[in-house]
Order: sequence, then structure tokens, then C-alpha cells
Amino acid sequence: MRTRFVDDGRPTEELAAHLGARAAGGAGLVVGPAEMLVHPSASGPAFVDAYDDGTVSALTSVVDAVHDHDTKIVGQLTHTGAESRGDWEMQPQLAPSASPSDAAYEMPKTMTRDDIDEVLSGFGDAAANLDAAGFDGVELAAGPFSVLRQFLSPRYNARDDEYGGDWPARARFVNEAIDAVAGRIDGPVGLHLSLAELEYGGYGFDDVPAILDALAGFDYLSCTVGSHATYNQTHAGISAEAPELRDPIATTADAVDVPVIGRLPFTSVDDADALFDAGAEFVSFTRQLLADAETLAKADAGERPNRCIQCNQKCLEAVYGHAHGGHVECVVNPRTGRESELPALSALDDAALPQQVLVVGGGAAGLRFAAVAAERGHDVTLREASDSLGGQLGLAAQGPLAPFARASEDLAAAARDAGVTVELASLVNADSVAPSWDAVVVATGATRPETGDRFDGEVVNAFDVLEGAEVGEDVLLFDENRWVVTAQTGLELLGRGASLEMVSSDHYPAFRTEQPNLPGFVAALQAQGAAFTGNHTVDSVAEDGTVTLRNTLTGEGASREPDTVVVVGRRQADESLYLELDEQRDDVYRVGDAVSPRKLDRAYYDGELLARRL
Repeated sequence: MRTRFVDDGRPTEELAAHLGARAAGGAGLVVGPAEMLVHPSASGPAFVDAYDDGTVSALTSVVDAVHDHDTKIVGQLTHTGAESRGDWEMQPQLAPSASPSDAAYEMPKTMTRDDIDEVLSGFGDAAANLDAAGFDGVELAAGPFSVLRQFLSPRYNARDDEYGGDWPARARFVNEAIDAVAGRIDGPVGLHLSLAELEYGGYGFDDVPAILDALAGFDYLSCTVGSHATYNQTHAGISAEAPELRDPIATTADAVDVPVIGRLPFTSVDDADALFDAGAEFVSFTRQLLADAETLAKADAGERPNRCIQCNQKCLEAVYGHAHGGHVECVVNPRTGRESELPALSALDDAALPQQVLVVGGGAAGLRFAAVAAERGHDVTLREASDSLGGQLGLAAQGPLAPFARASEDLAAAARDAGVTVELASLVNADSVAPSWDAVVVATGATRPETGDRFDGEVVNAFDVLEGAEVGEDVLLFDENRWVVTAQTGLELLGRGASLEMVSSDHYPAFRTEQPNLPGFVAALQAQGAAFTGNHTVDSVAEDGTVTLRNTLTGEGASREPDTVVVVGRRQADESLYLELDEQRDDVYRVGDAVSPRKLDRAYYDGELLARRL
């Protein structure tokens, strides 16, 4: 998986630490850095310039970090072709034909024979650099971000020379690239192949036998799916249904006489047996090893890893959307992307002075703090006002966000395994906090959005809708949240059979949802009949229920008369207990939404960091 741990075309110390952590966690083979470039005509700040001899020293550091754990490492080479953009180096992008990717806005240049020869030479030179850096092999990317896949593709390759036409002709460039690499290294040459592009006009699963029959020279085959334009399916999360890969992998394994590496759009430990049964001899993991770098070691020992929740909020959004500092991270694992700063939890020192700690609130922040603090030797008691743990996760883990339930389950299990004393249905106020506690951590979360006082007429809170509040047949949903809860609420209403208009001051509702998830949610809402009214706000809701809208761009007004108005608002910190305790004692802390309502990753991060430091 791409990480964006790159500085001026060179891998950073952070990348070495990141990949080394996966090797330490039990991986037998690391493929990375992902998608290193073979020629200056493919450029961008997120890629390693493997064609540059100056990268060898930094790449050696990455290799050493993996070899230190007796793990093999194979470097992956690519040329991005039509699936990137040339404004980083102010140059055109090269591609088989002038066929632009839906993920890029530039029309690429059709590669001349000289361009082809230069890029093929670049594959060989880059491979030689990897060999000099100590890599155990080289893998050629013919998946997303790959001119190799584009040459195979009828969607991208409309050439009428020896590199276009039937499958053997379209495979010619790939085979020549394999030969160019094989002639420059001693180790194996692998091919990372999309088994279907999932794009209109692209090749599909049924084409795999013919494609494989035309390809030659690779020592192993690694299976993937999709293109850059379909990465929301390639790494299917909470908004898109994952394509089924087991049967295509079985077809692939039958068609080749080399080892096959199998993966799914999301691969868990539980999927391994099915992939082996499909004919894969190796199983690859991506996001699950971000959620827990020690997944494989824990599975081998019969222990429970922290599971990926497929939210795509910190991994894909950071790498593709350039969010969160611009490098890979993980919602449920604050160490991911910070391996050079934070030691593994399993390597933390015990607390120098164990304390009696009271945690108020059993949501994500409170549970994460409690488990890590208890593992470090603190005596931790957690009191939760409700009769269950998880806080807002219980409400969130509905419909498309059902994978969020894994987070709640894993947090509770970690606290239990660490020896945290959990007291449910235990309401805490300032007077009930005894002075004998050495420290108090307030993790009371956030309050529900206040919506009723703003309007004369009756409105329904979206959070109440998710808990089952009744609505009429004709619903107007006003999106002030701008995030995934808007889409979740809309799908809930549509699932009840309501006629739904979604009003947003953005171009369309839930506009700030992560880019890997947003297209899937928009598609699902529209497929079920939701009407979008973008660039509008709700000025008023009258006592009789009439809604007055205003176009935020033109100022023009409009009115609606729905049966029910649902407002998706924003929460506020439930900080009253903390503020009162802070007046009384010095040893009180607050974490998560009790500081400020934010996304789930902040709750994990706040809780874990405090526990690491206490």
C-alpha cells in the first residue's frame, strides 16, 4: 500500500520504520515501497524515484529495517501512465493512447516507439537500483497506477501497431518490461495484476485466461483488482460492495504454473483459508496490517488482533486525499504512520509509579485509555452511565457503517483482557468522585446536536432517527453535519420507504465524507431515489411545517411542505463534569469528544497518548 513517506523522490526513515513494524509483526514477505517509479516521465510527490541512483542508500535502509526481522522484501515498480498528472514536473503524461483516466483531468500523450524504449530501459535501470539496495526480488505493478495494465486494457490502449490489437499484442509491452527487469537482477520477478479493471470499456474477469495466456516470464503472480478510477472498489470500505475475487483467483491459479499471491479488497485473517482453497499459495494483507502490525504474530499465537473497520478515513484518505499530514495512518491504531515516534504497545515500559485511575465514560477514548493504562500497570476502574460499552460507536455501527462494531468489540475486549474494572449503569458526578483517586480521566463524549430551538416548527434530530424515531412519508433532510452520518441517515430513511429530499449548502450532501467513501454513498442514495438540492440552506421551518430554503449562491428563495424535517447537526463537547472537577483537583484529564467532537481516530489517539504518558 502506498504511504506517501517520500521526500524529494526518496523513501524516508518513517517508511523504513513503518514497513519494519509489519515485518516485526509476523509478515513473511513485505512488498514495498509500493509503486516506485521507473522513469522521470512518471512523476509526483508520493512516489519513490527508483530510476535515480541517488535513492539506493535510502532504499537500503528500508531493506535493512525489514531484513532485521528475517523477513523478505520485494520492491514494486511502476510507471503511472494516464493515471497520474504531469503538473508536478510540468510535462505530459505518457500512455498507450490518448485515452484519459477518469481519475485524472489531463489528456495523456500517446507513447512513441522512443518513449516505449526509454520506459522499458527505465524498468531495467530501476530494477538494478533495487538489486543494489538489497531487495530480494522485484514486482512489476500492472494494477492501479500502472501503464502496464493500461497497455493490456481496451479502455486505454487503442493502438494499431505491434503494441495494440489482440491480447498478445497488448501484452507485448508487459512481457518486454518483465524481460528488461529479469536481465538486471538475480532474484524473482513478480507481476501484480488487476484481474478486472471495473471500468466501463476495460477488461473484466472473463478476460483473465486470455490475458494470462499472452503474458510470460514472471516468477509469481500477485492478484489485485481495479484501476485508479475505481479505487473505492479496489479497497472497498463502508460505502461500496467489494467485488468477489475468490473465483477469479481460482481461475488465475489454474491458468499459471507459478505461485499465486491472493488478496481480497479487504483481507482478514479469517479469509486466509478460503484464499488458500482458491489456489493461492500466499495471502497478502494491506489495511488489516495497518490496524494491527502484529496481526500475523497474534494469529499465530491464538491471540486477538485489533481489527480494521474498513472506514478508509486515515489510510486511503490520507494517501489519495492528502489529508491528515499527507501520509498513511489508521483510525484504530494511532501508531500507524508514527512508528518512528511511538514504540509498539507490546514494547511499552511499565508505569514508573502505578496509580489508582478512574475513567468516566466507556466510549472509544475512555476504553482505549483504560486498556493501555492497565497494560502499563495502573489500577484502572471505568464507569459508564449506560448499560453498555462503546459510546457513540453503538449508534454509528448501523447500516453501511456496521464494520464499526468491530471497533467497539475490540476496545471492550482489550479493556477486559488488561484487567480494567468496568462498572456499567454507573452515573458519575463531581461529588461522587472520591479524593482517593490518583487520577481521573473524563471521557464523557459529546452531547446530541441541539436543533429544536432554531426553528418555530417541529424538526427531528438525525441521531434520533438512527435510534428509531418515527418520521412521515415525505422527508426533507437538512445536512449541517457534512459528513458520513448524513449519508447514513439518508439511507436509513430511504430504507423505511420515505420519499427523501436532501438539502445541503455544499454541492451535494455529506460532501466532506472521505473521497474513498463518498462516491459509493452518493450512488447508493441516488439509486434509492434521494433527491439532492445542493447550494441551499434552510432559513426557517414554520409552525405549520413549511420550510423556506435559500440558494447560498444566488440568494433566491424556495419553499417545501414535507411531512417531516430531519436535521443532521453537529455535536458539542460534554465538558461539564471535567470543568467542575478541574476546579477541585489537579489530577484530572479529558480525552476524545469531551475535549472537542471529532472523528473516531482522535478518540483513539487522545486516549492512547495519555495512557502512554501517565
